[in-house]
Amino acid sequence: MTDADGPRLATPEEFSEMMGLLDRNFAYERGGMQASLPFAYNPDHSDHHAIIVQDDRIVSHIGAVPQTLSTGVDGETVECWGIGGVATDKRYRGNGYMSELLEFWFDRMADEDVPLSDLSGNRQRYAHFGYENVGTEYQYKLTERSFDGDVTASEAVVGYDADAHLETLHEIHEAEPYRVVRDLDETRTVLGQRDLETFVYVGDGGDDGTDGGDGSDDEGYGGEDVGQGGYGGAGDPAYVSLTRTSRSRTVEEFGGSERGLETLLSHVLALLDLNDLTARVPPWHPLEPVFSGHSRFWTARPHRKFRINDLQAVLEAFEGQLEERWLESGRSDEGSVELAIAGEQSVRIVYGPDGVSVEPGSDGLEPDVECERTTMSSLLFGMHDRCAHLRAGDPLLETALPLRFFVWASEHV
Repeated sequence: MTDADGPRLATPEEFSEMMGLLDRNFAYERGGMQASLPFAYNPDHSDHHAIIVQDDRIVSHIGAVPQTLSTGVDGETVECWGIGGVATDKRYRGNGYMSELLEFWFDRMADEDVPLSDLSGNRQRYAHFGYENVGTEYQYKLTERSFDGDVTASEAVVGYDADAHLETLHEIHEAEPYRVVRDLDETRTVLGQRDLETFVYVGDGGDDGTDGGDGSDDEGYGGEDVGQGGYGGAGDPAYVSLTRTSRSRTVEEFGGSERGLETLLSHVLALLDLNDLTARVPPWHPLEPVFSGHSRFWTARPHRKFRINDLQAVLEAFEGQLEERWLESGRSDEGSVELAIAGEQSVRIVYGPDGVSVEPGSDGLEPDVECERTTMSSLLFGMHDRCAHLRAGDPLLETALPLRFFVWASEHV
């Protein structure tokens, strides 16, 4: 066995061989991963992929896909690199390559000042590297009986066509306050995934998605006028994107008007021969009542896994959300709370009747809350019952946490 070459970034010339390794581990067909996740496996971005080469072949890979999360306030965002494609040729496992590749990306994120990283996968496997379950999503089960057995295919629903619908659907998505920020071409790529099928409600005014109302009185739930992307107009367009690989399908992204969503769900259940339909929904989404109203049961579950790389940068990025939620609580307390990841610099959050500010911690003073990296993720982003004892007693932590974010399943790396 020759000495290993890496970890290092893949070169453009190595992209095809690298995808072969990933297809053997995950997709089991040539071109599978690239077609299923084109935004993550773009041949123009071999620099998003780290590899180890041994015996003249690529034997291990981990990707890190840069994404920008909207925090929901005045266009504030935070960089969050998604870790995916963790794969090692079975003949070379047991050599610690996964650890080496993750450490390679942690160093890279530190160099690039990337404050957050997220991934899917086994909690116990990745907790060792600082990842913990965060966020909340509801999963609703929908059937024909959810609509009292009266589901109807609608002529107002058509299959997604990029030429006719791309701009409208992009506008709807960009009105979502909690999302991965993407430009028009990125929306085209996401909606073009091989394993994703999108249906569009074109509204009462036309069949091409362009005359569904002028949107003059519509506001997105972030509070800004978003035209056809608004949620108030009954005739405005809407869409659902769902998996297409089995008779048990999942709604991975949606948006638009309430009437449009109602029509779409009824149409999908009438048209497709499904065992069941599951929808993944942000708890605070204004269209959440549509799903809860038609679902016999649902579950709440952790949404992603976060690793906090830079606590101060994370809190600064979410400062606007912290302030907004603190002021909405109506509390008039004044004070501060100092947080720290064990062995790292603390961060001070100052709050009062006029707002919230994030500042560097005080040298030499013991933080109010000092904990391991995984516990800090639970405190800031975990489900409401997580780390409740750490939030108790401080007015800001009790009212402003957990922080909100959402990565639609259509964009999971």
